[in-house]
Amino acid sequence: CATEDGGSLVVDLTNEATALPGYKKKTLADFYTSQGAIVVDSFLAANLVGGTPSSRPEDLEVHPRTKAVFIAYTDHIAGGDGYPDSRIFQTAKLNADVDAKQPSGGIYKIIENSADGTGTSFRWTRFVESGEAGADDGAGFANVDNLAFDTKGNIWGVTDMSTSQHNGFRTGAEPTERTIDHTDTGATSSLVGVYGNNWVFYVPTSGPNAGEVIPFAYGPVRCEITGPTFIGDTLIVAVQHPGESVPIGAGQPPLQRDIEILNLDGSLFTQSRTVPLGSNWPSSLPKADGGDGNPSGPPRPSVVGIRRKSGERLV
Repeated sequence: CATEDGGSLVVDLTNEATALPGYKKKTLADFYTSQGAIVVDSFLAANLVGGTPSSRPEDLEVHPRTKAVFIAYTDHIAGGDGYPDSRIFQTAKLNADVDAKQPSGGIYKIIENSADGTGTSFRWTRFVESGEAGADDGAGFANVDNLAFDTKGNIWGVTDMSTSQHNGFRTGAEPTERTIDHTDTGATSSLVGVYGNNWVFYVPTSGPNAGEVIPFAYGPVRCEITGPTFIGDTLIVAVQHPGESVPIGAGQPPLQRDIEILNLDGSLFTQSRTVPLGSNWPSSLPKADGGDGNPSGPPRPSVVGIRRKSGERLV
């Protein structure tokens, strides 16, 4: 709860009998002097008025046609400032079934009861959920981070899987393997290693393929792809920290390992995977494509524009 001096007070079973009466029959005006202060302190203010504790929202975008609000939840793991409402967000893998639900975020949708944004109530739905496509409710991605809409109303997402999980390897000059075991329960963050690098996908919001996750682009090793933006029919994305916390890629032997992955029918198979230890992107690209033509050059964060040469829509 918020306090009069702008701090916070943890209310638990040991002090609720004495602490809670001071908050009953109060409004936000009893704790904040301005709307600006409420916005700055929005998390605590929302708790004061009984707001539903959310997961980890990383981005919100409004559909250009329907005006529905789409929210990217990067994960559902509880943090030091609270716990998501478990009636809405599943915060852990609850049983040892290999195809049990994997709680690694999702895209949720809010529809107001008005067309002009003045509504005081809404309904919500899970648009697409994280998890391998063979897992319960899984749409085939993890840790969605940022969103953008194209001119057709497709929603585009980029992922922010920790680089210390990519392809089941930790970071460093001699990264060790992480155990990927689909019978694990709990947070099971190591399961995101099955997806490889961070990547870009889009999801139609209408038509026969609505709700289907369609892969579009794959980032360099140990990067994060972020900030998708459309300028006309050109997609702009930022590629952050390619080759993070590992040596420059040229001349380094690749990493190899076997990874267990879910089939679409919920059974397991083993994939043998070979991935670069580090990166030389974009130095290794031809100069005509924005690189240096230097296969031994350093990796660099970059901003990339993607379009069709024909000038047609991207998808």
